[in-house]
Amino acid sequence: MESRKWKVNNLTGWGFNPTKTFALLLALFMTVISVQAQTITANQVKTDVAKLFENNYKTYVDGDVEVKITGCQFAELQLPDGKITYKIASGSDRILPRDIKRVDVYVNGVYTRTLNLPAQTVVYKDVLVASDLINREQTLTKECTAIKRVDVSMKANYVLDESMLDKEITTKKMFQKGEIIDKRFVKMKPDVARNSDVRVFFVSKGAVMITIDGTAMGDGMVGDYINVENRNYKKIYNGKIIGENRVLVNI
Repeated sequence: MESRKWKVNNLTGWGFNPTKTFALLLALFMTVISVQAQTITANQVKTDVAKLFENNYKTYVDGDVEVKITGCQFAELQLPDGKITYKIASGSDRILPRDIKRVDVYVNGVYTRTLNLPAQTVVYKDVLVASDLINREQTLTKECTAIKRVDVSMKANYVLDESMLDKEITTKKMFQKGEIIDKRFVKMKPDVARNSDVRVFFVSKGAVMITIDGTAMGDGMVGDYINVENRNYKKIYNGKIIGENRVLVNI
């Protein structure tokens, strides 16, 4: 026992300090780890994810879309060293004023984690509004309407632009001066008619995977959801009308 004490005391006498040595090794280990990792601030994540969704929405939304990530559960995000990319996990097809954006984080193409981030989305668009009082059963014309740039976040799928005046449209309710013309309260030729031929776009995480020819199983306007049938396999899908005889199906 005395021999062991002598060895420890002797090493200490030569400058060996176990506590300091451990601290030095720990610091060296943490330095090696930090070289192999990177730190991303919450603000940078918010900016990158907002741009990701804005670019996604711009592919099919006719208007200016602004996305703001309103919160993060972290101040900094620790990730492996490498190129960071984000992919939309859900919420790519519908615009809601307030919702949760789910995003997968990849480093050098390898999945690392999924983020759930609260967001606000605003859509500004030039739309038809009543330039004066419009009565029920009245035909919409350039004389009784005007174009105004407004926030349509709450009804992005139900507004009309100036091009719609080329169609024969009559109102189903009275519109006050300055009120947005809501297509749910007008009568017009549908963008997709029952039994008509439609082009179906299958989309996964914001990217078009394949398109097919199909048959509409109902009437609808842009923004409405209808069933469409695959001509070859007779399989039925539910999709969103995104244009005249054009339907988007998320897979």
